[in-house]
Amino acid sequence: MDITVLTAAQEGLALVLSWPYILYPLAGTLLAMVFSASPGLNSSSLMALAIPVTYAWDPLAVMLLFGAFVGGATFMGSVTAILFNIPGKTQNAVTLLDGYPMTARGEAKTAIGCAAASSALGSTVGIFILMALIPLMRQAAVALGPPEYLMLAIWGLTMLAALAGNSLLKGLAAAGIGMALAMIGYDPRTAEQRFTFGLEYLHDGLSLVPVFLGLFALAEMIDLIVSRRATLSGRLKSQELGGSVTEGVLSVFRHFGLFLRSSAIGAVIGGIPGIGGSVAGFIAYGHASQTARDRSQFGQGDIRGVLAPEAAIDAKDGGALIPTLALGIPGGTGTAVLLGALTLHGLSPGREMLTDNLVLVFALIWSLFLSNWITSLLGLALVNPMARLSTIRTTRLIPVILALAVLGALQFRGLMADVVCAALFGLLGFVMKRLHWSRIPMVIALALAPLFETNLHLTLRLQELDRIDFWSRPVVIGLVILTLGNLFLPAILARLKSMRGNRQQ
Repeated sequence: MDITVLTAAQEGLALVLSWPYILYPLAGTLLAMVFSASPGLNSSSLMALAIPVTYAWDPLAVMLLFGAFVGGATFMGSVTAILFNIPGKTQNAVTLLDGYPMTARGEAKTAIGCAAASSALGSTVGIFILMALIPLMRQAAVALGPPEYLMLAIWGLTMLAALAGNSLLKGLAAAGIGMALAMIGYDPRTAEQRFTFGLEYLHDGLSLVPVFLGLFALAEMIDLIVSRRATLSGRLKSQELGGSVTEGVLSVFRHFGLFLRSSAIGAVIGGIPGIGGSVAGFIAYGHASQTARDRSQFGQGDIRGVLAPEAAIDAKDGGALIPTLALGIPGGTGTAVLLGALTLHGLSPGREMLTDNLVLVFALIWSLFLSNWITSLLGLALVNPMARLSTIRTTRLIPVILALAVLGALQFRGLMADVVCAALFGLLGFVMKRLHWSRIPMVIALALAPLFETNLHLTLRLQELDRIDFWSRPVVIGLVILTLGNLFLPAILARLKSMRGNRQQ
């Protein structure tokens, strides 16, 4: 990092901590926390609402506020996932896989403590990676093309074997359903409609927001109604809740290698335009499962299933700013809205942003850093009242959660059809849960299929035109190696474990 970058970083930090500019990240963080704690109400919605309000503000204030919006939402979304099986944002959906089972065991505090520590430290890793890559981000972004995107999708799809649960056949069948559902809408090659059955709602394909709300939130509420469970945790008194915040925080350091790898995955995935935190979280979760000596507890309340995705999801915020600031290509939904706000205030991403406005860039980065830590620390301070929510009687909770889920689906695009879609997937999720079918292969296939299909067509076309040589691209080769590792590493580890067991006998 050259002296110019270091100086800009110092000046940006000084501006963030100065009065009255410190109020902008503080206010932005609190607003983002409130929004992200409610299903369907997230930082992207908040940023869209704030754009007209901030029209007359100076660029620095806008940078500080929107930086806080980007960073202040992620952890709070995991709290609702852990306590109620309802992700505050779609990217927090992966956290509920092991977070909610921990709540059901009375370990809500441990899960929240782990999520808070992973979130704060993961965001720190992602932000410092961003800072280190600022001098090289333009050159790095140019190296990515359809072959790299294609292999990234294939790499993610190979995680399905690890996420299939006890039955590989059921997992593959669920993944097949997800791939089929992803084909609804326009064909990326011909632009023709397919599998829409004449319904205008399906022309653009299925939206992940109502799908996720249905598969997880509504499905769990239906299950609670059918099972007639008294509370989420099965206990009536809050003092009976087990676990501790300290244990959750310490678990991050006990699995520090996994934390670092997951943070790196999040930062890399976040830097790829259009991928988003959901994919980063799923890939980190799959990596944790693939590399674990004993993965039998994943999906049943394994602390590593909370640690890995939370570290990746928060680290991706720093990575997502790389293409946004360098090329004007948003790394996700939140950064897309951020890009609109920057453009409205005369800030052009690219060479101008990284030279003339480098101090503002670092002000944005430091605001993101500060908001992540404030969110996690406030979350830890409020862990006791939040954990008590798991002892609320389901007769009082179910109507509220159902109302929030419906509101989240309706608020997304204002379409009643999204509510119907969420309800249908709620029934599907309930049936899958009762039949012991993992919903995760279906979800990850649904999320990765468009990326796979689009870039498969582009890669094949470029090959036909002799525009690219697939096997001569270093990033492609690296991703192929990682994919092969996903396919064969579990068998190798199982074999080594068996050999060690035989020696001990």
